[in-house]
Amino acid sequence: MKKLSSGALTVLVLFPVLLSAQEDDLLKIASEGSEDKKEKVAATFKSTKIINAQTNETVHKRTLDFRVAHRFGNFGGASGGGYQSNMYGIYTIADVRIAFEYGITDRLTTGLSNNKKNRNLEGLLKYRLLQQRKDNSMPVAVTLFGSVVVNTMKDLGNFSVIEDGKRNKKPLRRASYVSQMIIARKFGPAFSCEILPTYIHRNFVEHHDDENGIFALGFGGRLKLTRSFAIVGDYFYTFSDFRDDARLSDGNRMFYQSLGLGIEIETGGHVFTIMAANSAGIVEKEFLTDTRDTWTRGGFKFSFNISRNFKL
Repeated sequence: MKKLSSGALTVLVLFPVLLSAQEDDLLKIASEGSEDKKEKVAATFKSTKIINAQTNETVHKRTLDFRVAHRFGNFGGASGGGYQSNMYGIYTIADVRIAFEYGITDRLTTGLSNNKKNRNLEGLLKYRLLQQRKDNSMPVAVTLFGSVVVNTMKDLGNFSVIEDGKRNKKPLRRASYVSQMIIARKFGPAFSCEILPTYIHRNFVEHHDDENGIFALGFGGRLKLTRSFAIVGDYFYTFSDFRDDARLSDGNRMFYQSLGLGIEIETGGHVFTIMAANSAGIVEKEFLTDTRDTWTRGGFKFSFNISRNFKL
């Protein structure tokens, strides 16, 4: 009886200590879970571009992203493609873009690209303003994008004017500017989407009724099917009375909205995208203002993007 009383006394003494220790452990676990929920959402997209659309992603600090984008010619015969014409566009090159993008910080990216179409030389900046958090205290990610594109083609009179009987060059007429906000959200591990309010200003337009400044609204998404395979797509609607009304001699539209669909494959340090798009140009100045083909007549072009990261 004495031993039983002694044992009971020991349990009564130690029980509060054990309970307190267990409570501390539970609080620690709960605290850790709370901290996890406040973490930033990573990898909303796997690359800095979907097809045409920029994503909210920036290049990591001291990392160089080398990018190659290629657009072939039109696939369908009604749009100048077909087997006999150009092997469904494979023998035609609509545009090629070679770009270098560098992460100054994890949130700030700068880049430079050269493009075949109009020999466009592009400089860009991208800043990650807000990041989505797991506890939804910040439900979306917001990134700002800006670029300057200069047409470096030979001047055939477009980039100069007659003043006092002399033809004077106007280099600034070659330039166009893009300002864009990228609002993205990752809905779980499989699906991400974004919306892109965009403004583009061109210093020179060929037609007097065309607008120098144009607003556009883009949409993009990524659906992950396996660890390294996803379906991607983006679409832009350009708000332009001139583009809505412009017609060819046969009555068909002159301009169309940009639409791209494809698949994305991630292999280690590479992100490889195979897609089709109806826009010939790759930079915003081209696909937002000068998409002249439509999917309904086979005006889509097989294309690919390749991205390779190098840690410097």
